[in-house]
Amino acid sequence: MSKRRRIVVAVIFIIAGYWLLQKLDFLPSLKNIFKAKPVVIDETPILIKEIKSIGQLITFSSFDEVVVDSNIVTRGSRFVNSFNTLAPIPVLPSADKQIVLIGRGKVLAGTDLSLLTDSSLSIRNDTLSLFLPKPQIFEAILNPSDFETFVEKGEWSNEEVTLVKIKARRKMTDRALQQNILGKAGQKSKAIMEDFLGNMGYKKVLIY
Repeated sequence: MSKRRRIVVAVIFIIAGYWLLQKLDFLPSLKNIFKAKPVVIDETPILIKEIKSIGQLITFSSFDEVVVDSNIVTRGSRFVNSFNTLAPIPVLPSADKQIVLIGRGKVLAGTDLSLLTDSSLSIRNDTLSLFLPKPQIFEAILNPSDFETFVEKGEWSNEEVTLVKIKARRKMTDRALQQNILGKAGQKSKAIMEDFLGNMGYKKVLIY
């Protein structure tokens, strides 16, 4: 009887000790041990795919007007001095070809979200961190109707005029860069993505 009594007392102490440790949150409850664990799905690949599908996020447009010109010196026709065949062959002075164009257009800049990778985004609890690609210039738009001929001297071929228009597009892009179009586009991209992801339910969104 004494042996059985000792066993019963030991069992009581074990049960009481387990109950006390469970109350102090040192041990899980029995029902939680056998309870099915919730399936945790990593949302990162799905969310990255959705963001990448947006593609080019144009966040800033710079409107400008530029003036470009081009001068071409045409070679004159040669003639031979009939009085002295040993004399140098002179060249007749020639007129210059000149063209001045005024171009009006816009430069588009933003962020290419298709460049995102799985490592660009991380989710921890209710905090989302996103590292955006560097902002870039997507396009400088100057349509044929956006050009005005201010000066045109001589005959200009279509190819020559096209080169001048390319020069105007390059000048407009350089001016936009000098006016910090990339910095402005990057800040706007961060603000847009912060609002977009915040509306998806994340309490804290960090955009880098």
